[in-house]
Amino acid sequence: MKFSKMKMAILGALMIPIMPVVAEEVKEVASTFSVSGNVGLYSDYIFRGYTQTKNDPALQGGFDVEHESGAYAGVWASNVNWTTEGGYMDDNSLELDFYVGFAGGLGETGIGYDVGILKFYYPGENTVDQANTDAAEIYASLNKDIGIVSASLGAYVVISDDAWGFADADGSAYVTADVDVPIGETPFTASVHVGRQTFEGAGNEAYDYTDWKLNLEYAVNDNFSVGAFYTDTNQKVAEWTVKDVYLGDGTAGIYLSAGF
Repeated sequence: MKFSKMKMAILGALMIPIMPVVAEEVKEVASTFSVSGNVGLYSDYIFRGYTQTKNDPALQGGFDVEHESGAYAGVWASNVNWTTEGGYMDDNSLELDFYVGFAGGLGETGIGYDVGILKFYYPGENTVDQANTDAAEIYASLNKDIGIVSASLGAYVVISDDAWGFADADGSAYVTADVDVPIGETPFTASVHVGRQTFEGAGNEAYDYTDWKLNLEYAVNDNFSVGAFYTDTNQKVAEWTVKDVYLGDGTAGIYLSAGF
């Protein structure tokens, strides 16, 4: 439909005072959100104490969108090979994690909290007669700075029927304790992690285990970090050995990460 010159002139005159108002409103909405990203190259992808890449390197990264209220959503990805090495899938080499949550503080206590839901997705078809590799969890954590030390406690609970090839895994849980300590006035931060994984479902309790990790990170600048870690588990060798590789063996590694 074509506008007459008179209509165009009237419309233009009306839009002149409206456009700055709309632009200001858009600017205000945008200022309540922030977007961040991360990428890292790791000598091994260790998930809760055991390798996801059969001790091969992993390229990982993700994006997050946060609202000033504390609400957030994000996606994260990494290469994997446990899905095919374990016979759960014929063709898969990717893990995609999707999550939404809310983080805030408990009044004047200095205690922070974080709650949300997390979806692990492995693109492709599962092998016949194998439990689903995809998994979904709800999570909650508390954190507090005590002097220069940052401490946190967390729990993740499976809400999907199957998880990572375990059938009837609904209710399986992973609880964690983490401590971060800056080393003096240096750019180094030391971290200690302990976690306990338990599995629900008939026969799955044999796979329960505890893992721990020591990490040392050097902040090159505000965006780049390099680090080294050592992690180990008490997983039962018989249950956690795939093609002659014990997944929960003690592992040392290095990484380079960036945030933007």
